[in-house]
Amino acid sequence: MIYGFDMLTPASDQAWQGTFDDIGTPLSQTTFIVLDLETSGASPKSGSAITEIGAVKVRGGEIIGEFQTLVNPEMGIPPFITVLTGITDAMLAPAPKIAEVFPVFLEFLGAESDAVLVAHNAPFDIGFLKAAAQLLEYKWPKYRIVDTARLARQVLLRDEVPNCKLSTLATFFRTGTKPNHRALDDAKATVDVLHGLLERVGSMDVSTLEELTGFSRRITSAQRDKKHLMRTVPSGPGLYIFRGPKNEALYIGTSRDLKSRVRSYFTAAETRKRILEMLAIAQSIDVISCATVIEAQVRELRLISEKSPPYNRRSKSQERATWITLHNSPVARFSLVRGSGSLSESKNWVGPFSGREEANLAIDAIHYCLASPEDFDPNDVRVIVEILSHRMSELSINEDFERAATVRNQLGSLLRGLSRYSRIHSLTTVSEIIAARKDSTSRNLTWEFICIRYGRFAGSARSTSGVEIKHTIESLSSTAEVVPFVDVLLPASSYEEVEKILTYLESPGIRIVSIDGEWVQPIFGAGSAH
Repeated sequence: MIYGFDMLTPASDQAWQGTFDDIGTPLSQTTFIVLDLETSGASPKSGSAITEIGAVKVRGGEIIGEFQTLVNPEMGIPPFITVLTGITDAMLAPAPKIAEVFPVFLEFLGAESDAVLVAHNAPFDIGFLKAAAQLLEYKWPKYRIVDTARLARQVLLRDEVPNCKLSTLATFFRTGTKPNHRALDDAKATVDVLHGLLERVGSMDVSTLEELTGFSRRITSAQRDKKHLMRTVPSGPGLYIFRGPKNEALYIGTSRDLKSRVRSYFTAAETRKRILEMLAIAQSIDVISCATVIEAQVRELRLISEKSPPYNRRSKSQERATWITLHNSPVARFSLVRGSGSLSESKNWVGPFSGREEANLAIDAIHYCLASPEDFDPNDVRVIVEILSHRMSELSINEDFERAATVRNQLGSLLRGLSRYSRIHSLTTVSEIIAARKDSTSRNLTWEFICIRYGRFAGSARSTSGVEIKHTIESLSSTAEVVPFVDVLLPASSYEEVEKILTYLESPGIRIVSIDGEWVQPIFGAGSAH
């Protein structure tokens, strides 16, 4: 047989007809068709096509049918696909084309009311099947879909599995078939993964098909019982703080519209496990209204750094960033430091870097090019770029590509660190900048203004009807936070705050209203090497 079409259902066995009454369809009586595709590429939109179809029909834990066939994609298979799957052009040449396979596969699937389709990363597989249906002018049935990857992310914890790849879940659930990037074997492995996940959701009172398909959309009891916490939350930009039983900060966030954002935590749209866990213990919500979104974002950074709320994943390590600094005693040398506070006595510094490995690569680049660390000038890197570029070319000509790649990584790390240094340093030396932007969210023509002093956000304001803009600017300048100058890196701010402000200043529509000082970057700094 061309198609590996093996129906195991007895003649007397009637197909299940889905119902949506109050009781629901028990999962034990639901027919699942677990499928997997192999393809010639990542997306049908890029011209990729199906090369293999595998599917397993199961009900009540028993296999009742299988489908398997190779498919001639009428195109060559990229070498990396052959390496991944073992499927070659020679294997596909005698295989049937999708026009022959598709109607037989639709017959195997049956009517949309007869079964539920299951796939791991279902949008990928279903996307290719829908594309094939459109190409062949078939109407794709409105099957209900279960995505085992999505379901796994909802019910398994990170300390159980590091990720939700099929191979990882197959090991975790000890599947009878090991996935190997062949359609039928991967489908069989997904069957066992599905059964393992159904056992998990069963412990969460999910026993019917309707409960399973609505699992990710249901509202927890905490979401339902604590909606009253958001009743006094206003509209407009600002911060919101979920607080626990001891008034401790559990989670801090920002929004352009506080009321709308906080409301979303109590709807079915919120499915993050850590947030649902946080809501279960939250006792109150505080809000801090702000004149502008950038003010809210900066205050969020500062509060997260100060309070370290347990349910925030971002911005809790501002002082753990890695920097390179030049020490002059007793001998000039470069060293790595954590936290910008360690740089106050250094002559030159570079960073921050993403980690020690990248910082060490940058130091290696400097040492290779300069005889003495004292010769290093972060404002002029032309010599370093010329030497390392020549070295890369030399190694490539000699076909020493591994060492050429190392030099490339060293230069790249140094330039990234220098680029961040240049941007940060350029702003922290300016005593005051006032910038403006039109408020696109307002029905009236209004402006928002921010004041930055030595790289620190000092205040913001919004123009109001009937008040001259110049008076708003004067008021902002006179009432903004006083930031004294201190001759050290980041005298009054964190590097994350400076970079967030820089991103804002470089965004479309920003106008510099006034500046006290010079906001410049070196012509021959890191940016000149790109």
